[in-house]
Amino acid sequence: MLPPTLPAPKILHILHSLCFSGAEVMLRLAAPTIQAQGFEQHMLADGAVVGDYAPTLRDAGFIVHHRPYNNWSIVHLWRLYCFLRQHQFSVVHNHTEQNFFWYLLVARLARVPRLVSTIHNNFVFRGQVRWRRSTYRWIARRLFGATFTAIGPSVAQVEAHTYYNPTVLVPNWLDEQRFIPAHNAAERAEARQHFAIPTDAVVIISVGGCSAIKNHKVVLEALKALRPRVAQQLIYLHVGEGITHAAEQQQAHQLGVSDAVKFVGQTHNVRQALLAADIYAMPSLFEGLSISLLEALSCGIPAVVFDVYGQRDLVIEGQTGRCVPTTTEAFTDALQELIEQPILRQRYGKAGRAFVQQHYSMHDSLSKLLRLYGSSVKKDALLIQSTIQN
Repeated sequence: MLPPTLPAPKILHILHSLCFSGAEVMLRLAAPTIQAQGFEQHMLADGAVVGDYAPTLRDAGFIVHHRPYNNWSIVHLWRLYCFLRQHQFSVVHNHTEQNFFWYLLVARLARVPRLVSTIHNNFVFRGQVRWRRSTYRWIARRLFGATFTAIGPSVAQVEAHTYYNPTVLVPNWLDEQRFIPAHNAAERAEARQHFAIPTDAVVIISVGGCSAIKNHKVVLEALKALRPRVAQQLIYLHVGEGITHAAEQQQAHQLGVSDAVKFVGQTHNVRQALLAADIYAMPSLFEGLSISLLEALSCGIPAVVFDVYGQRDLVIEGQTGRCVPTTTEAFTDALQELIEQPILRQRYGKAGRAFVQQHYSMHDSLSKLLRLYGSSVKKDALLIQSTIQN
């Protein structure tokens, strides 16, 4: 008589909304590898809407649940407890910041064996908020047995110094098979043709949501300052939408640079936009660890960024690109240097790509994560599946 087959261990990832953003895309890329270890993967969206990326995640093998979080509701927490007990998850992996303590508390009461909580940004709070979150993190570690992970060195540093919270560094990853430099000049020319960019123009690109933190206004101001200073025709390829999108379009008009800015909006074919560009511009005020910057560097695009948390993890000043003080003048001067020196652009592009390949390997990050889940992955078993459309 054969022994009964044990049920597959289950992982529950908790996120706010399942949209086309960093954590969701990384988890979708990792799905084949984690599933190959025998895990059944679930996702719980706790926002008002489940998110438009949910169908893609279902296609990747995730079972998607939608349970909007209800603050200070004992009934909600009880129902969450019953949900966790019903499914008998082996791992609860939280990706939210605001509600992390309550998820970990309920998961521990529901006797989930392994609790993981990932910090996705540099939350530098002060005063009462700082001490409250420090206390919550301490309780989660010491009493609930949770392990905290950080997506990049800056996040690990902030957690240690601000909240006295030791973390396991599990860096963000990207689709390494997809985000590669152009295969040849024809592929680059085709990308430029798609965006109607002249062959001899120097293209500055930014990719990401429009917000005050992303600080795209600095790129527009730099573009205005640079046009009379350089001989090359300049194009700013603006990829993304968001809260400040309309304001940035208005600013471009007011600065008199609208004719040199292409507002592309959202696109799932980010690589095509990157191949059309010469310089990646990212004057964010802070980042966790930007996947869009990882993708640009992996494509061999040299970057100019502000010297702030998250950015300095990827761009080493004068080695893998330009990481400059947080002023428009410094940013403009760095852009001018790369505009006028194509050989320097090429050198930074190669160095940036090599840096990403060495330090931000999907295999290495998944190996660390799977150990926290109670499994391991061999290098020859790593499966990377890209479903982003060409």
